[in-house]
Amino acid sequence: MFTLFISILLGSVKAQVNHKVVWDGESIAKGSGWVTSNGVCKVIAQTAVVHSGKSAVQFTFISNKVASEADWIGAGWNWVNWQVGPYGTDITAMKYFSFWLKVEGLAAEMRFNLLCNGAPALDMPNHHTEKVIVSKYCPQWKDGKWHKVIVPLKDLIQPVGFDAIHVAEMQFFNTGNGDGSFFIDDIAFYE
Repeated sequence: MFTLFISILLGSVKAQVNHKVVWDGESIAKGSGWVTSNGVCKVIAQTAVVHSGKSAVQFTFISNKVASEADWIGAGWNWVNWQVGPYGTDITAMKYFSFWLKVEGLAAEMRFNLLCNGAPALDMPNHHTEKVIVSKYCPQWKDGKWHKVIVPLKDLIQPVGFDAIHVAEMQFFNTGNGDGSFFIDDIAFYE
């Protein structure tokens, strides 16, 4: 009986996974969003549609008016508010990246990647992981409900020079025409 109790106890300890929530929606003022400068997307903090807590971030996109813009509607969320230097999240011990996503309206395929906070300049090519496609990890992401998207970090391939100690931003792309919104909440990393 004692051995069975110890086995159950050890099993429950192993089931607990260490995680870091880097942005939970409630600290929206501490982060900053960006959108493509071509006017087809905007970002707002809002409280009407949330996964948990009282707020989330909303990226609203509109149909492209120029064909050349159809391939690139970019947006992102930087949870250290563009501070340059030793700021960001150490993901060296982490195995998974996750966020909650809800889509309203029409959306093309969504791709995303992570960026490190590479001093002395932000957003250089060696600061980006490879992009992955959301539907590979969450096929039903367009159904209008909240979904937890979980991606193994090994799929977000890091280039030489990527600073995995100071990861600061999620960047994503709607790869075609659409009218609607992405809602994002509870961004986290897991061991």
